Amino acid sequence: MHRFKHLCAWCLALMLMAPLGPALAQSKLSNAQLDQLAAPVALYPDALLSQVLMAATYPADVAAAAQWSKANPSLSGDAATKAVASQSWDPSVQSLAAFPSVLDMMGRQPQWVQSIGDAFLAQPNDVMDSVQRLRVQAHNAGTL
Repeated sequence: MHRFKHLCAWCLALMLMAPLGPALAQSKLSNAQLDQLAAPVALYPDALLSQVLMAATYPADVAAAAQWSKANPSLSGDAATKAVASQSWDPSVQSLAAFPSVLDMMGRQPQWVQSIGDAFLAQPNDVMDSVQRLRVQAHNAGTL
């Protein structure tokens, strides 16, 4: 529960800081671009989605965690999270150790990780709107 509160506070801080940079407004992604970026993770449960988005803002940590996960295939869940507790990675990345398949996907797509992380930092509300659009599409298609 403590991590969830930390996660919520972190997301709120990101949303409050996003409008500050004029350079961010210049590189604003379209809804179609955001939908393409969010599609691989939009249907994840909210708690996991939040961790993925925050972790993506630390692409080097994600790459290291993916390598660690690949080297420790027998660990997942709480055991994996405890095993990486001493790593210097951001807590959002550490929490993903519990989900080896997610780390594997992220580790195989470093450019996507960088792109979704940048989008989340620059346009957090738009990224979340994209997730909601994609979820509605999935629901309407009967796949949710």
